[in-house]
Amino acid sequence: MKGSKKTKLNQPSRTKGCHPFKTIKMKAASGLLLTLLLFYTVPFAVNAQAATSPFSGSVLIRSDGSIDPSTAPIQHVGNVYTLSDNIVGNITIQKDNIIIDGAGKTVEGTAIGNEVTIGVDISFRSNVTITNMQIRSFVNGIHLLNSSNNNLIGNNITENLDGIRIDNSTSNNIIGNNITANRHGTHPFHDNKFYHNNFVNSTDKHVYFDSTSHIDIWDDGYPSGGNYWDNYTGVDEKKGANQNEAGSDGIGDTPHIIELDNKDSYPLMVPYVYAPQPTTQPDLLWTYVTIGVIAITVAAVVGVVFLKKRVKKQI
Repeated sequence: MKGSKKTKLNQPSRTKGCHPFKTIKMKAASGLLLTLLLFYTVPFAVNAQAATSPFSGSVLIRSDGSIDPSTAPIQHVGNVYTLSDNIVGNITIQKDNIIIDGAGKTVEGTAIGNEVTIGVDISFRSNVTITNMQIRSFVNGIHLLNSSNNNLIGNNITENLDGIRIDNSTSNNIIGNNITANRHGTHPFHDNKFYHNNFVNSTDKHVYFDSTSHIDIWDDGYPSGGNYWDNYTGVDEKKGANQNEAGSDGIGDTPHIIELDNKDSYPLMVPYVYAPQPTTQPDLLWTYVTIGVIAITVAAVVGVVFLKKRVKKQI
């Protein structure tokens, strides 16, 4: 009995030292955990660096859909291009059938004494939508040239010489924009539609026409209404399509005469508040959170499995 007990005591301990195969497994598990954690944290580090270094320069969205330069803060998913940071410079669009979602970011230039004179340049294009973008300090905030069937929706266009300039372009929709503190709110052409825009604090004219033959559409009918003009002097005591029924409806009782044959038949009495519409661009924050949860879960499972095997071998 004593001999067998002594023999048992003299047996090498299973916990003493570490088998080479176990060391390899521990290193592999550690490596996997480190890789997953890096994969989770690097995107946040990149975003943080981008946020502290705003992009400066000109950006092109080329006809093949590519972004030039590739370092520009614009994310591209399908036909939706989304700004991820402010741009000190301008955007030139060379592709049709796309959406540029400003995501509340700013495109800024210098209106005088700088080569960059157009904030967003839309020339010879169709079916381009510019939305939810802050555009300021250019000669032309947005310029449409020889372009049709485009949409300018829900942008803040401020402190430019011409907020929106339109040359030789028709059938475009300008909807729900704040057009504020420009010399001219818009420099229009012919047969384009403006409604639910706010024309405020233009230093010269809200609308500057090159020709009396240029006639545009300045409202969306009743009861949708037209635009808000800070120089409109009418009252709201009536309602209805003919504004002859008792009761107010938020629309001026008399048209706002812009110039000669251009009038807003249903001017708004208070500024229009545009609610940005979501695009198909995915929310990258939730993507990163999902990746992080998966990474931590996988790391935890690997750790538990490895620990159980190690404990089992020690018993």
